Amino acid sequence: MAAVEFALVVPILLLVVFGIIDFGIAFGNYESVRSGTREAARLGVVNDLSNAPACTINGATITPPPNPTTSADGTNALICKAKNRIGLDSGKTKVRVTITGQAVGDSLQVCASFPVTALTGLTVPFLSNQTLTSSVTMRLEQVPAFNSYTEPGVAC
Repeated sequence: MAAVEFALVVPILLLVVFGIIDFGIAFGNYESVRSGTREAARLGVVNDLSNAPACTINGATITPPPNPTTSADGTNALICKAKNRIGLDSGKTKVRVTITGQAVGDSLQVCASFPVTALTGLTVPFLSNQTLTSSVTMRLEQVPAFNSYTEPGVAC
């Protein structure tokens, strides 16, 4: 009798435990996307684009110069800093940068998205095709050295 009860309870218990694991990882990734997007927006509004790390943009590895001098290099630097601050797989993290103008006081919006994955595989029906997104809008405090850019595949 105990074996039958055990056989009935264990699958449900495992589903709950693995669900907690998968949703916990998804929530941690969501917090990374949120805080990284906010930090990237702050770096953008103060025009802090120096010493950006290399990252993957649109499938290609980009290494921005230490002190960007062109708007294309500045845009790449901001996107790489956003992906670095988010801290997840830069190939899967997609970023959109939108500015309303080139003057102090105009708006900068940084939006990032990252796909949700199921580590255990048991929660795939609930998590498949889901995307974590975060968008932050701030006012420019300095004239931007970058342009608007939308990375293909961004979900926001």
